[in-house]
Amino acid sequence: MHVSAQSQITNHQSQIASWESHWAPYDDSIYGPALEALRAEDVVLDIGAGDLRFAVTAAARARRVIAIEQQTGLIGAGPWPTNLEIVIADALAWPFPTGVTVGVLLMRHCTHFRDYARRLRAIGATRLITNARWGMGVEVVDLLAARVDFGRLTAGWYACDCGAVGFAAGTPDAITQESLERAAAVARCPACGWRP
Repeated sequence: MHVSAQSQITNHQSQIASWESHWAPYDDSIYGPALEALRAEDVVLDIGAGDLRFAVTAAARARRVIAIEQQTGLIGAGPWPTNLEIVIADALAWPFPTGVTVGVLLMRHCTHFRDYARRLRAIGATRLITNARWGMGVEVVDLLAARVDFGRLTAGWYACDCGAVGFAAGTPDAITQESLERAAAVARCPACGWRP
């Protein structure tokens, strides 16, 4: 049986696009900092909750946790904490509830960062705890912080609302210690289509 090159490419693209639907548990190096970023009054939306290990532990720290997972085979039998709500659905299609204060997106290969961040802002969430943009470690994204237009960035590390990260080139005198140690929150970066 002959398989066309286009068919092979389409199949490969489909496999890559489904990465984030595969379960990838993390250890304390990821869960620890994510849990530390939670507050007692938080209502947490755990996007792509997997086997619920994070959600169960988060329920002991936060007022309420809503764990959304589409792969039912990952979720074992309870009993579950009374402040943990489990939703079996596709997080891209399920309407996020109001009242959520913080989103958790522990998904290193996520290709939908922009969508999740936008939807969390729309329901009034103020923070997003994630490893999706940098693909390592955990960052707490202030969803309410002002963003700098990428075209106004002189030099240094940046993290965009679209999920892209990188280093903006500039003259040596434009690179400061702060620009090396802290990523600027930007909008409309080159991955979004920005052109000089």
